[in-house]
Amino acid sequence: MRWVIPRPWVVRQPALRAVLGLTLLAGLVTGVVVPFLSLVAREKGASYGAVGLMASGFLLAQLVFQFPAGALADRIGRAKPVAAGLAIEGLATAGFAFVEAPSSFVALRVLQGVGLALIYPAVRALIADLTPLERRGEAYAAFWGVLNVGWLLGPAVGGLLAAVVGKTPLVVASGLGEAALALPAWLAFRRFRLPEPKRKADPLGSQRRARLLGTALVAAMLLAFGFEVPVGIFTGIWSIYLSEIGASELELGLSYTAFSVANLVTLPLGGKLANRRPRWRRVLGLAALLGIVVLGYGIPSVPIVLLLGALEGAIAGLLTPTVDAYLSGIAGAQQQGRVQGAYTTAGMSGAALSALGSSVLYSWGHWVPFLVAGTALASLAVPAALLMRRTEQRAVREAAVETVVQ
Repeated sequence: MRWVIPRPWVVRQPALRAVLGLTLLAGLVTGVVVPFLSLVAREKGASYGAVGLMASGFLLAQLVFQFPAGALADRIGRAKPVAAGLAIEGLATAGFAFVEAPSSFVALRVLQGVGLALIYPAVRALIADLTPLERRGEAYAAFWGVLNVGWLLGPAVGGLLAAVVGKTPLVVASGLGEAALALPAWLAFRRFRLPEPKRKADPLGSQRRARLLGTALVAAMLLAFGFEVPVGIFTGIWSIYLSEIGASELELGLSYTAFSVANLVTLPLGGKLANRRPRWRRVLGLAALLGIVVLGYGIPSVPIVLLLGALEGAIAGLLTPTVDAYLSGIAGAQQQGRVQGAYTTAGMSGAALSALGSSVLYSWGHWVPFLVAGTALASLAVPAALLMRRTEQRAVREAAVETVVQ
């Protein structure tokens, strides 16, 4: 079984340990209040329409700000955007305890989205900065692993704490706790410097690399958009759908747990596989399987939905590190923030668009949103994988030419 376990290299790196440790803490601190923000707003008189605007504002803020935030991380380094994002998101979370107007809740969710937009591309770029190209699959698998632990344990811990101290004190403590992480994040990450770019007097080579980057980024953005279309559908109608097919509140929670646990189990293997090339065949096959699983959610059976949730998590654990490793390898450190920002912006576009249309699709039939989401995911994976094949083959040829020239 040793080959299934992630190599100890990831946890032996002090810089990566710092990034992963702070990611775990941030995931836990934010995870404890995720289920309660809408409930706090509702208890203070916010309508269901206002709660919907809160969700839309959160998504749209990320959609608008993630690419500029990635470019900012390239310009001023990774530490300042991460620290600022933690402070903004944390203070906005704590603010839920002190406002009453529905518009204020919407504004606070927008601020949370801005904070997350500052954090996410910068942290992803930082992992690429700190990791050799041949180890990035393992590094991103570890990143997703600690995030999953936060998402898995956070809501459960939050539920217990809310029963003891109440939702409002929990929101304040969680928000201030996240904001407090800004200082250790800044102190830890400011020591990491962007690698100096390699300067070569090779204008034709630079043009070829720019074309390669453009094609590879289009491939990654197609995948991001396709992967997030089901996420938007789930955001919009998942709880309603499970309730209408007879799921209890426990089974609703288990649908998330099944995904997270299965994902944690397969991420180590996914990280190991991610470093192997070519990647395009693996991406095409796993994305097609993922699309079929999403289609299967249209079967109105709670046991089948729970089983498919575990299967989806397992497939995502094998697939996500491969895409992340491919994405991080298409640009140098000086462009990594913008690349990560463009990728996450494409994903948010898919999620926002599908979330917006999820209720309309659901009104046409409970299976229609899953049909659309699964088909979109599998269909977009085909051109993306073909572009990946093209860029991987071209990269191999150019590496061979550079070796001969040297």
